[in-house]
Amino acid sequence: MDTSEDFDARLVNDLKQRVAAILLENPSMSPQDAMREAQSALLAQAESELFHKITDLETKNNPFRPPTSGCPVNDLPPELLAHIFMLGCKLDDEEEGEEEDGDDSGDEWETDDEEGDADEEVVEVGDVRMGSPKKRMLPAPPDSDGEDSDDDDDEADSEFDDEPDVFLPFQVLVSHVCRHWREVALNTHTLWTTIRFIGHLNVEKATAWIERAETLPLDIFIDATDMHDPHGHAPEAVDAEEDTAQPPGAWPAPAPAPAPTTNGVFNILVASFNPNTGTLTTSLQAGPFPDDAPEEPPVEPCISLDDLKTILDLIVPHVAQWRIFEVSANFYTYMYEVLSRVSRCPGAPLLEELGLYNYEENDHNEDGEEVDTFQPAHLAEAFLPFGGNAPSITHVAFWGVHIAWEGALPMLAGLKELELAYHTKDVRPTFAAFRAMIDASPELDLLSLCYSGPTGDMEPVAIPSLHALVLCDLEMDLVLPLVAALELPALEELTLDLHGEDYTDFADQLAGPARGETRSLLAGLTTLKLAGLHCNEAASDVVMGQLGGLKRLHLKCEEAEVEDDDPWFKRLKEVKGAGARYCPKLESLRIEGISGASVQKLVMARKEAGAPLTQVFIGSLDNVSKKEENWFRANVDQFDFFEPSDDEQDAVEVDPMEMDTDGP
Repeated sequence: MDTSEDFDARLVNDLKQRVAAILLENPSMSPQDAMREAQSALLAQAESELFHKITDLETKNNPFRPPTSGCPVNDLPPELLAHIFMLGCKLDDEEEGEEEDGDDSGDEWETDDEEGDADEEVVEVGDVRMGSPKKRMLPAPPDSDGEDSDDDDDEADSEFDDEPDVFLPFQVLVSHVCRHWREVALNTHTLWTTIRFIGHLNVEKATAWIERAETLPLDIFIDATDMHDPHGHAPEAVDAEEDTAQPPGAWPAPAPAPAPTTNGVFNILVASFNPNTGTLTTSLQAGPFPDDAPEEPPVEPCISLDDLKTILDLIVPHVAQWRIFEVSANFYTYMYEVLSRVSRCPGAPLLEELGLYNYEENDHNEDGEEVDTFQPAHLAEAFLPFGGNAPSITHVAFWGVHIAWEGALPMLAGLKELELAYHTKDVRPTFAAFRAMIDASPELDLLSLCYSGPTGDMEPVAIPSLHALVLCDLEMDLVLPLVAALELPALEELTLDLHGEDYTDFADQLAGPARGETRSLLAGLTTLKLAGLHCNEAASDVVMGQLGGLKRLHLKCEEAEVEDDDPWFKRLKEVKGAGARYCPKLESLRIEGISGASVQKLVMARKEAGAPLTQVFIGSLDNVSKKEENWFRANVDQFDFFEPSDDEQDAVEVDPMEMDTDGP
């Protein structure tokens, strides 16, 4: 290895040679000037060599600089690169399902430059998948080929640089990396088969996505529930008469006026709508509200009724490609338009999942009075979707939407999931039609009934494949004979959310021998969501006594003067001999409406009784101190918070981390 003396000697020798060469070329130059010129030249050479070495290192290690020696990923076969893109999209969709940010820019999509082709790099500021609530930041693509771009590309890049960060879905992101990736992405048709209409409509870009999918099956989602101020009014500029904008045909929503009280304070009725369940709750809130208080701006759907018609014009010609078709709306006029259009379709041969979700209450007349018949009456026509010709359907959900049940029986066969919700009694299926659906679906896994179900006399019906049952907001005169008629030998998961009546008789029925069994329906459960079951103390005891095999419990506690007095919660702490009296095999508890301190006492009590909980999840709205949180994390294997939801599906869609890990 060279020493510092060696470097000094080489430097002196190099300078001597340079000075001699300079004096030879310029005999009139003084030795001092020749030395200065030699030193400058030597420093310039050293700086140049150092710059190139640093540049080489940056090029090798900087992910934002294309390597000069080529990119190994571009040596992958296009088929493998396309598969990587598909995996990226799958991860994107999974993250999207876990987190929704509600960004209104979700109505924009990415599409091709109309004048370009797949070899051109395209950057569009509005390039986001339509309706994607989960977007990804897009860096400006590097100039990978060293060629000059045309004026349009320069202008687009300039416009992009001036814009705030743009977030894109994965397939759009990879299509903007380089020419090769864009060509692979645009020719991978499976990347473009999920079409979401959310927010403001963009027909041109929607058309581009459908074209990219070519003839592959399409997953189509229309969400017409987003609302906005159609005129962009500031709150103080809004006329109060415009405050209840609704599409034609819908019952006008009454605008409750503030009721004056003493000292200039008002009570105002505040309505809260839950789109997951279609439940409207109201509460009184106090002012004061001055006379010149600004009015709330008017709101209208981002997707208007005319927009919906345009969407249907675009997608109905491709009905033979539909694999999933899901529509959500706040007004039945929208659903009426959808049903009218799809009823004229000759068939949907590839359709596997059909979900129609109407969140407008249809059991109140225009005066706000509760009625037993569907409202508005002029929209009560029962349509037959696809002429009853959809032989591949396995999953259906009708929320506040009714169809011609008897005529639809040919397509309501082979079901794996059946959801019926929010139907007035006059538009519910008859028991004969309901039984026909069941008998024709030998692999039915989930049955969900929420303020809906069969009408008429019940007869025994066996569903040997049923794994999960959801019963919500059902009248006693329906739920009692219905469950008595059902034979469910494989049932493992049950959701109960029953309010407004005394369900003691039903609780006793659940705890007694089930149809076709010597044991009760509850005895075979491993998962239970209990959000409401009002019954007396004796019935509560017999219900809890039948849950000997229960491993997972989601308990939504009702308000009580004393928190620990919730009839179901307090029984979990009871001890019998050396063990827990109830639910001795319980491992996972998901609980709402109870403070962290009370849950902590429960965990300690069950641990002392030899029936410890390994997983505890507490609603994020419940009172849990940081000290209590730390205690839970130190004393149970898994602890976390969760967002409370009224969606009855929460109980049957068990989180993978809560599943058994010890095998059968």
